[in-house]
Amino acid sequence: MTVSAALPYDAIEHIRLDGTELIRLVSDADPTLSVPHCPGWSLRELTFHVARGWNFWAGVLSAGITSRNNVREIPKIERSPDHARLVDALFDAHVRLCDALHATDASMQVWTWTGSTQRVPWVARRMTHETMVHLWDAGQAIGLDFEFAAEVAADGIDEWLTWFAAGERAEGEKKVGGTINFSCTDAELLPGHGEWFVSAMKEPKATFIRANRKGDAAIRGTAQDILMWLWRRSSNIEITGDEVVARRFQAFTDLT
Repeated sequence: MTVSAALPYDAIEHIRLDGTELIRLVSDADPTLSVPHCPGWSLRELTFHVARGWNFWAGVLSAGITSRNNVREIPKIERSPDHARLVDALFDAHVRLCDALHATDASMQVWTWTGSTQRVPWVARRMTHETMVHLWDAGQAIGLDFEFAAEVAADGIDEWLTWFAAGERAEGEKKVGGTINFSCTDAELLPGHGEWFVSAMKEPKATFIRANRKGDAAIRGTAQDILMWLWRRSSNIEITGDEVVARRFQAFTDLT
């Protein structure tokens, strides 16, 4: 089984295209530009962050790492004030990640930070959304807006609810105090592919179902806008019902 066949979209192709565009943007832009929704980050810092992530997961896949102890063996990308050097590292990491995803059987289990090993499509999914969100970040830094496929953004919401919501909270809200309904307004999404009902937020997981149920607060918007709201990038969504519950929900998970 290939990675592409294991997900509802061609993850490797999205990583390739979005990653190539991200490399082009950070190559041409002023590296000292601030990234609006990443406090304290410049484009240089964003470049380093993405390069480090791509390099890490390329290393996990290439070596077939299944133990946290072996993660230390992955060569690290060093932070550098030389932006051209960082861009070269970004390009190299992108090539190695795409090559590793192509070469690795989708059924293989590898180490992840989830607490257990996961199949390779987990990495492909994570890198699809990581790359997409940071391409959006880079665009915001230089005044460009990007639109992403609704099915990919909707999967990003599902990934966020599955693996990020309520996890490793340090400074978030102590409780949400209500339920949340998410509804994507994208016409191209198949029925049932853009709705979630979150009944509880409690470390380390959110409790949710993929269905349309009435919640104390309802969040409506395109899949991309909802995803960016969850990642605290955008407020271009419609909130009905209890806005305090919605605010607490967004603030609950520690994303620092």
